[in-house]
This record gives sequence, structure tokens and C-alpha cells, in this order.
Amino acid sequence: MTDGRLLDRDAPPSPDLIRKVIGREVYPVWEDVNTYLRTHYPDFKVELMFYNAQRGWALHYRKEAQRLCLLFPERGAFTALLALTPEEDRAALEKIHFFNARLRELLNQPSALPAGRWLWMRIEDHTDFVGFKLLLDLKAV
Repeated sequence: MTDGRLLDRDAPPSPDLIRKVIGREVYPVWEDVNTYLRTHYPDFKVELMFYNAQRGWALHYRKEAQRLCLLFPERGAFTALLALTPEEDRAALEKIHFFNARLRELLNQPSALPAGRWLWMRIEDHTDFVGFKLLLDLKAV
């Protein structure tokens, strides 16, 4: 583990290690996010996967080739990756006043993609989770 992320490709993290890395304060949010995803998106399978050398291990929610999101455990939080189409991105910007300050700042940054965006959201508390749910509601799944 480097920089608080689980980066060893040869060592898939156990649920206990994920709990320890995320920490006592944020782990309940991790559980709530995963429960929400499994309940509201039952057609999406969850699998532990190694993403890359910079981000490490993640829980990947997908249905065949369609990706819902990835969740990357890290020290004291976790990061969610959501890919937004141009339409979903516009819808998120139209609802920007519903998000907390950190998510508003992310959404106000220009996207590096020619269309849509990859939104890397650090989730530290339930207010971040509320914003994450709002973004998921905008996705066409």
C-alpha cells in the first residue's frame, strides 16, 4: 500500500483490509454506498479488479460491457469513478446547486475529455454519498 491506496497487483485486498484502510469513520459510508448500489442496480455485478498501478484495486459495478462505477478504497476515504456522457454532464451542471462544495468544484472544472467526463469523486462522508446518488440518478442505465 502506497499513498493510502491498495496498489499491489499480486495482493487482492480482503474485506478486512479494505475496512482497515478506509478507517472506522468512513467505512459505514462505504457499506452504505455498496448496499445502495446492490439494491438499486441489481443487474450490475460487482467484482474486485486491479485497475492500474496508480489507482490500484477497486470494486467494479458493471453489466456486461456497461460500467456503472468503480470504487477505490484508500486511507481515510474512497474514490468513486463515474463516467458521464455529455448529456449526463449537462444534467449534472443543471443541478449543480444540489451538490456539496467539493462536488460543485469538481463539476465546475473543465473536462479533459472531448465529450462528457470521467468524474473522480473522493467520498469521505454521507454528504458526498448524497451527491453520488444524485449523479447516479442522472445516468442512463
